[in-house]
This record gives sequence, C-alpha cells and structure tokens, in this order.
Amino acid sequence: MTLFLACVFTEARIVKGRVTCGGKRLSSVVVTDGRNFTQTGRRGTFTLDICDSAEFVYIVTPSGYTADWSEGSPAFYRKAAGRSYFEFDLKETPVASSAYNIIAVGDPQPRSEDHFNEFAGVPLDDIRQCAAGMTPPTVAIVLGDITHDKYHLMSNWKETMRSESIPFYPVIGNHDHNRKFNDDGLASGLYNEAFGPADYAFFMGDDVVIVLDNIIYHSRSGYELGYTDRQVDWVRILMKYVPGHADIYVAQHSPLNGRHYAGMITNHEALLDLFKGHKVTFISGHNHTNAVFEYAPGVMEHNVASICGTWWDVYHCTDGTPRGYKVLTKKDGNLSWYYKSIGRDRDFQYEVYRPGQTTLNPESVVVNVWDYDPQWSIEWLEDGKPMGKMTQVEEYSPFHAESIRVRYEKLGKEPSDYRLTRKANHYFAAKPSPDANVVTIVIRNRFLNEWRENIVIK
Repeated sequence: MTLFLACVFTEARIVKGRVTCGGKRLSSVVVTDGRNFTQTGRRGTFTLDICDSAEFVYIVTPSGYTADWSEGSPAFYRKAAGRSYFEFDLKETPVASSAYNIIAVGDPQPRSEDHFNEFAGVPLDDIRQCAAGMTPPTVAIVLGDITHDKYHLMSNWKETMRSESIPFYPVIGNHDHNRKFNDDGLASGLYNEAFGPADYAFFMGDDVVIVLDNIIYHSRSGYELGYTDRQVDWVRILMKYVPGHADIYVAQHSPLNGRHYAGMITNHEALLDLFKGHKVTFISGHNHTNAVFEYAPGVMEHNVASICGTWWDVYHCTDGTPRGYKVLTKKDGNLSWYYKSIGRDRDFQYEVYRPGQTTLNPESVVVNVWDYDPQWSIEWLEDGKPMGKMTQVEEYSPFHAESIRVRYEKLGKEPSDYRLTRKANHYFAAKPSPDANVVTIVIRNRFLNEWRENIVIK
C-alpha cells in the first residue's frame, strides 16, 4: 500500500530500497519520507515517490526488530540527499513477543561537560541496572532536552549511548533547538544531523510508539506548544498502517496540557481524533515535575519528572519528586508502570513529613505521593483506629526547599525563580488529635501494591 501527501512547491522523485535482517528480507515494513508512505513487498524491497526537499527516507521499525544503535542512536533513517537507493539492515530483538518495557527518561538537560558526566554516572547506571532486570525487549525513550542549549553535548550523548545494551530513542525538546535561528526547520537542524527526523515511529509487541516534535519554534525568545497541520497529516496516513487492536504511545517533550499545565496545546484535538478506538498513552517531560493524567477513558498521560532533579543542583525536582524515570511494562495485554527514583529501590514511592515540617499544613502528617493518580488509595489510622482517606492538598516539599537553600547559601547567591520550590497537588494530609501517639499511613496504587508506615508523633 502506497499513500501520498502532496509535496507542496517541490517536485517528487522516485527512490528504491530494501529492508533486511541479516540475510532475511522483511516484508510489510512501512517506509516514509515524512510526507509519503509505502511498504516493502515480499522480497523486502520498496519504491517510493519522495519530495525532492525530503531530508530523510526512514522506516517504521517492525515489532521484533530494532535499528542498529552502535553509533549512539537508532539508525532507522538515511539521509535523502543525492541518493536513489536505501538499504536498511535491522537487528532482531532478543525476544519477539507482545510483552515489552519502555523506560521513559525526562529532561537530562546538561548545560556543561560536568552535568553530562554526572548523568552518565549514577543515573545512567541506575537505568542500566533496571533494564538488566527486565525481560526483553526493552527500550529507553529520552523525552527531550537532551542538551540545555549546548549542542556539542549531542556528540557526548551519542558516544556514550553507542555501547548501551538497549536503544535510547531521542525526542527533540525546546533546548535542543538551535537558538541562532528564528525558523523551526532551521532550528532543528543540529538535532536532525545528530539523531535524524524528529517525527518517527516504531512498533513494539502489538503496539506502536509515535515520537513527535511538539515544540513549534519561532525564535530564541518564544515557541509554541503543539502540532503543525503537516504533522497531523503525517500521523493520519501512518495510522492507516496501524492495526485496529494496537495501543498507541505518543512520546513528546511537552505534555498535552502544556507548560505547568496551563492549557491544552495547539492541534491536540485533531491528533486525538486520529486515535479513536485505540488506547492511547502520552509520555512527556518538559515541566521537570511528575504527574499522571487521565483525559478520557483510555487516554492517559505520564508527565515524567526530570532525571536531572533541579537542573543538577539538588536531588529533588521543584515539586518534590526525586530525580528518576518512569518504567512502563506491557504484559499479558495489560500496561503497568512505576516511577523509579535514582539510587532507590522501586518501593520508594512516597516521602513522609511530620507535623511542623510543611508550610501549608503544619499541624498535619503529610505524605508526598509523586506518582499518584485517582485510582490510588491513601488512608490513615490514628493509634490503630481507621480514620479514612487522607486529604489531598497542595504543598511544598520541605526537602527540596531546604536542599536548594543550602546549595545556594554555599554559592553565596540566590537561586533563579524557576529553581525555587514549586507547589504541587500530589500531597496528602492528616491532622492527628492532640493526644495521638502514632499515625499509620496506608498507600495502595492502582495495581494493588501496598505500602504501610508508622509515624510516632509523641
């Protein structure tokens, strides 16, 4: 099946190619130039009319296979300029099944060699150990801001990732756009040179991951969050190759509800319309805070906190989430997930503050449950007596507030406003009576995992 989108103001040209895995020729592999699509035939070959202005010819990697990442990122693309024939030789995944794992990494955002080296130390080793304990196939997706306007660090990234045991798929973020340009296409140039097309897709198990650039860059002082009409048209055609039973993941930098959840991003409705009838999971970063949203039945988003904490200053993010990443696992047709804090085991899912420690609820025991969603249950007991649900409140993390204060006192200066402790709503409060001795908190997530802790008040 060959489908075309008009190549506006440019001429098309015919190219050919082949997709293989070792000596095996792969049929039904989707091939695109970012506008037009085709599939390989039974001998693994394809013919495609591409726009003369196309930067890349690339494939939607089929389930059970990955593109080689020995150069630091998956090579599912080839540069289009000056070529008429394209070879893709894929690697077979260790286990080809409907089960898989996705490790979602938010905002590494190194601003210096020291920052990058810090990421490549304990955080990256934590990801390695996590991946090693999983049943393949496993991939990582880095949700944008691979750099912090320091574009030479893209080469550091690729040099480090070339030896990893799993592929790290990139997403472009606002800080990965070249601030020298006031044009979205030109500003993406350095990212494209390092990592290929910013909009692409790959199959995993019975499902598909769609990676989208949702930073519409206007200038160094401004950008818009959302999808262009061209991107929506590309996804519309892509979906014709996606089975009706497939679940959809959309990996992007900004969440659907924007910067600090201030409002839905441009063209989100048009994109969501294309996914009707499918379960959809958005995975995003950008805000450096953690949140889980359910927009409609079967449409969720994981907005993942930054692995850099507060821009490599302190361990916690500004909302009180520890630096870490999200692990999503599909098994037996069911999707589960958890937030993995760096240097802590997977049961580290909350922090408790005693009365007097918090700013807005000083008379209460407060618990910070950073991966909370409405299907969690957070209850408390006073001296063994059930007291019902804890009250969801807005609060500031005292751990973040103290660590950022100490950090900047040592530096002899004030932190930037965006580094200050940010109020969040994943906190829960229980006000014990004056004669209470022990408060017990009982936390259950939507997967019925339970955590119980006693807090001695007197």
